[in-house]
Amino acid sequence: MKLDIDLPKLTPRELEIVRLAGQRLGDKEIAQQLNLSPRTVQNHLHRAYEKLGVSDRLQAARRLSDLYSGGSIPLSGTAAPEPSAPVFAAPSTALGDGKTRRSLYERYVALDGWRRPRKLGGSLLWLILGWALAWLLIAAVGASLVNPVLELIESLR
Repeated sequence: MKLDIDLPKLTPRELEIVRLAGQRLGDKEIAQQLNLSPRTVQNHLHRAYEKLGVSDRLQAARRLSDLYSGGSIPLSGTAAPEPSAPVFAAPSTALGDGKTRRSLYERYVALDGWRRPRKLGGSLLWLILGWALAWLLIAAVGASLVNPVLELIESLR
């Protein structure tokens, strides 16, 4: 009896993500470690769950350790060791035309103040509220002028 026949066809990335999830890392931690978005990690996990026939990350890790002989996946309560290099230290790659291609994270950091969302009391909110108040005032004045205009039209007949 060959075990390979029953093995689900997980992609290398799905295997890697399920192994990290089995180490009790969260989606954000896995995403940071692999330079992915948390949503991409969730997508890979979901596809792996479907292929493995499980509903959560621990079941997936157990199923992998049962199916694959490539070593068991630790299911300890401790998280995996921190990566040796911080996320912002992703290498920039030099292009042939003398320019360097910066990583997405480096570009995000370079945005500095622009990357922060606008505060609730920001000037944009007051502008929107001012325009809304102006249109309400115009509508109220227009509604109050309807009767006198109709009476003027009636009197001209």
